[in-house]
Amino acid sequence: MKKILLTALTIFLVSCADKKAKTEDTKTTEVTSNKTEETNAKQEPSKPLNKEISLGSYTGKINNNLEVAFDLDNKEGHINGFYYYKKIGVDIKVVGTVVADSLLAYELNYKNDTLAILKGKIEDSGIKGVWVNAENKKEYPLVLTQAAKKVTPLPVDILGEYYNEVCNLTLTFTKSKGEYYYSYKSKERNLKGKLNFYRDEGLYINLTEIEYAEDYFDVALPEEDTEKEKEYAALKKIGKRTLGVEGQYSPGELTIQNYGNAMNYYVKLNDCGEKYIHFKKK
Repeated sequence: MKKILLTALTIFLVSCADKKAKTEDTKTTEVTSNKTEETNAKQEPSKPLNKEISLGSYTGKINNNLEVAFDLDNKEGHINGFYYYKKIGVDIKVVGTVVADSLLAYELNYKNDTLAILKGKIEDSGIKGVWVNAENKKEYPLVLTQAAKKVTPLPVDILGEYYNEVCNLTLTFTKSKGEYYYSYKSKERNLKGKLNFYRDEGLYINLTEIEYAEDYFDVALPEEDTEKEKEYAALKKIGKRTLGVEGQYSPGELTIQNYGNAMNYYVKLNDCGEKYIHFKKK
């Protein structure tokens, strides 16, 4: 009986020792494997940045319908630049890298948070790739071609107060959280809203939320038709309502063509009788 118990105890102890040895061997194998992976990861060389490839100004589309303009600079393989949607014209910061002929860039907001990721192949004629929403990961095609002329940023000194002495009008441009705003003051009214920009042959500023009157019917009325003349005079005061007063910007000045002619009738700022309203920066 004693021999049986002793044999059983011996078998049990041997079994426990085997299990412990196997467990320790497994742990040792896992640790060794992890260390090997870490070592390989550290030893794996990163791909060198392309310091030679030239970038520049581009125009094109995101998702085949949103017109954009880019200006990108390659400094030692690191991308710095901006782009804007042509409909809005507000500059958006872009940073990234170039490896071989591939671009990887990030669209940043005013807090330097990533809003989108831009991936593409750099070709002689432009860049083809995708624009990826950083939040929902949706991808949209990005197609850019080299611009015929340099895409320029918004002037850094555009903010401030502009004044028209003739009609005593004041325009103030401010910026908050990456957006541009205006404040318009005359004797009759105070208006506020967002600024949009348009760049072509010069820089144009759009006071987006100011409503003005524009003709909406044929003004070629017979001079002898007095009733029609009265109807025209009444309708001219009402006009078709249009949003967005545009002016041309030059350093320290904004010029708005305030009204047209009989064949192209409109009045943009009815608080001033000048055909061309000149605002000078204070």
